[in-house]
Amino acid sequence: MNARVTVQGERQITANEQAYAKQVLVLKNLQLRAYVLIGGFLLGLGCLLIAALPFGLSRGAILAILFVGIPTVGLTLYAGRGIGNQGLRKRAVLGNTVCTVKGPVTYITHRVKNSRAEEFFVGDVTLWLPPFTSLLSFVATEKNGYRETELDVIFIETRSTQKAGGESVDTNKEAVVLYLADYIDIDTVFNRHGRYYLIRESISMFAGAISCIVIGALGYLYFFPTDKWLQTGFMVLFLAMLADFAIVALGCYLINKLYLAVRKRLDPNFRPSSYGERLAGKA
Repeated sequence: MNARVTVQGERQITANEQAYAKQVLVLKNLQLRAYVLIGGFLLGLGCLLIAALPFGLSRGAILAILFVGIPTVGLTLYAGRGIGNQGLRKRAVLGNTVCTVKGPVTYITHRVKNSRAEEFFVGDVTLWLPPFTSLLSFVATEKNGYRETELDVIFIETRSTQKAGGESVDTNKEAVVLYLADYIDIDTVFNRHGRYYLIRESISMFAGAISCIVIGALGYLYFFPTDKWLQTGFMVLFLAMLADFAIVALGCYLINKLYLAVRKRLDPNFRPSSYGERLAGKA
């Protein structure tokens, strides 16, 4: 562990925290299995390419095989082996206690085309955060790009099963964040909203997004069926698509506002709360 990260203390895991950590552990082990599947797929693809190379042994294709085919096969096999080894004969296990750690919280940004995602760390330990959670606003309060803080975590260790039957712990550690003042309070969230609250919230957000996409797509196809695409200019189709999804987004926003207004009318004590407020244990 990085020298700048120190364990300030340990305590017993509460039932709610253990339930949440086990949910994260399932995701971690699924991630390891996914590495094996992706690696196996790439290795299989590489073998198929090797089998296909002899069929191109003609004078016109020999240069393509030497300069394109063989490097592609090599890269595919190399990538498959590297990705597969990240999950091969490995399993993730949880620590037995909740540790209060102190250190710098930092992040790196991953960009894929127009999408981006952040990965957060305390020292050199990767943090597992609740779904739809970002600490960018937390880290951004410091000009030098990181912020010293204390947070409660349960460590996850990825163990490699050796042929001799023993187990060795990987040096790279990850941690499930259970408490960070004003941002995350898993114990309070589960006490108030149930142990499957985060799963329900994830399914709800995912279903809502899919519903909006489906409604938008159906509306678009109603006004612009596929048989008219070739007769309509690309710019018209593109602008119509933007307008269609803008209308759907506006409709969802108005429906949500109407729902909150009705709830408030029926229960004057009702106070709407955001996902972030609930996650921080403030609602």
